[in-house]
Amino acid sequence: MLIRMIRALRERDDERGVALAAVIGLGAVLMIVLSLVVATATSGATKAANDDDYNKAMAAAYAGLSDYQGRLAADNSYVKYGVRSAFSTTSALTADPLNKAFGTTVGGPWAPVVGSTDQFYRYEVDNSDFATTGKVRLRVTGKADKATRTLVVDLRGDGFVNYLYFTNYESQDPSLTGETVTGGSTRCVSAHRNDLTWDAVTSCNPVQFAAGDTLDGPVRTNDVITACGATFKSTVKDTGPADFFYTSRDTAISSSCRAATKFDIGTISNAGTLPMPSTNANMKQEARTDLPDKVAKPGCVYTGPTSITFLAGGKMRVVSPWTKNTQLTGTTSGLITGGSTNDALCGSVSALGGSGAVIPTLPANLVYVQTVPSVTSDPNSWPANTTPSGTVNGTVASGSPVYCQQNVKSGSGSSASTVSDYGNGLGYPKNNEFTGSLGDSGYYGCRNGDVFVSGSFGGQMTLAAENFVYVTGSIVYQNGRSSDDMLGLVGQRAVSISNPISCSSGTSSACSTSNGSSTNLAATANIEIDAAIASNLGTFNVQNSAFGANLGTLTIYGSIAQQFRGSVRTTYSGNSSWSTGYAKAYSYDTRLKTSAPPKFLQPASTTYGVTTETESATAFRYDGSPTGK
Repeated sequence: MLIRMIRALRERDDERGVALAAVIGLGAVLMIVLSLVVATATSGATKAANDDDYNKAMAAAYAGLSDYQGRLAADNSYVKYGVRSAFSTTSALTADPLNKAFGTTVGGPWAPVVGSTDQFYRYEVDNSDFATTGKVRLRVTGKADKATRTLVVDLRGDGFVNYLYFTNYESQDPSLTGETVTGGSTRCVSAHRNDLTWDAVTSCNPVQFAAGDTLDGPVRTNDVITACGATFKSTVKDTGPADFFYTSRDTAISSSCRAATKFDIGTISNAGTLPMPSTNANMKQEARTDLPDKVAKPGCVYTGPTSITFLAGGKMRVVSPWTKNTQLTGTTSGLITGGSTNDALCGSVSALGGSGAVIPTLPANLVYVQTVPSVTSDPNSWPANTTPSGTVNGTVASGSPVYCQQNVKSGSGSSASTVSDYGNGLGYPKNNEFTGSLGDSGYYGCRNGDVFVSGSFGGQMTLAAENFVYVTGSIVYQNGRSSDDMLGLVGQRAVSISNPISCSSGTSSACSTSNGSSTNLAATANIEIDAAIASNLGTFNVQNSAFGANLGTLTIYGSIAQQFRGSVRTTYSGNSSWSTGYAKAYSYDTRLKTSAPPKFLQPASTTYGVTTETESATAFRYDGSPTGK
């Protein structure tokens, strides 16, 4: 009976049991699908938030980079500030407690991104190469919530070595040329041609880029370029309107000059000014031994007229009769009160005053040649009317010229080129050299901070002079242009290619410009200079470029920066045509885009741009703890 009842129930409920199982199974599937949808949506929202934070962290890092660039633009010395970290173990840094971006500790400060409530940044500074190359490395970490990302960049200022050819004025230095206003005796006025102070009558004549001039590298001026027939193979910037230059003293572009002037990369673009420093005296501080926080590796200072000849094997021979101390100490205000000698680095004083000290070129460092100090407390000063033993390149001088007698014979015609009756102890002026009205006050002053330099250079060094740098022969990189050799030449009044002359006709203040009226006394034909060249108050020129013979081609591999345009060639026409001085063959050393000679001349103010950029392993976690990477 019971068995029949169970069978009956089973027969009656078979279909309803199958339906229930199907419903339960479908519900389970729907629940699984719904769970997956919810899980996917939740993880997608989390990923979207994480991606947003990830992107915002990099944006915060770039905000930190912009902040640091702005601080450098406002104060070029800001490279000295920071906190020592694993990123900057060899850097000399000064704390700036007001800048939260210098935080490096767990729970320490982060600088907020302006306008944001959830983005922050920190940065670390490595200034260990700044003194030698002008480069500062920055590691910036941005943070958004728990996401952090790190950027490493190299920054360099918009310096003079960024250009093959840079000038402040497109006219010459009237203190050297004696140029006067048109039709008058008053000296002309230096003025930018786009300034209100420029006047066609009173302003000094601009120097024109002419046919045959080729500049293979970037060109920039704080003035307005004058050109007719030159070829510019790279970018050209001046302060006039875009695509604007002059073709004569006060005439805008003529159609013929525009057609003859070639611009291989676009045309002239407008740029702001890049100011020249008023002095290079701060470079002398690089020879101080009492400023370890500012001068980690002191260089050498030489006093009075100095001869430097670069030799094979990365060495140089230095003759400097007035030098007593080759390194300095002083006060915080910059007054020099003490000194010392460093024979191994700079040469012994006895050798410098005799046959010359042969020493290695200074490794990644600077040589500064100063005028004999007038302050009696300075360790390199000399009493009035006192001189070292007379020397001419290390040998005792006898007869004419009389060492350091400061007067010049006057006269006209042939009497204007009589034997000079003064000398600087290094063989200048030459016998029969014509120095005109400048005489000892302008050329070869026996106490001047002048350096006479030539030879085959090996190493990385900057050579600066308080007065003139005279290039007396070719200066070439002995290991080739693709090597690590890099030289800087900085002359405050001028970097001048030596071209002493005698003249057979003229006056006491000027030779005649007639063909054959002047003779080169120590001509260096087809000279080459491999160097970054700068004159912060003066010019780069060829001494007496309007006189003597045609000297062939002047080859420059490097860069030129100058307060005034300098003349290197003069072309005359008449019954027969002739030219004096050199034709130009200037090419840019592209290594200068990312590097510079050690402790080279810097603009008075500048902006800092990124030369290299890469994302690196994250330096800090969101809580401020270093990752150790």
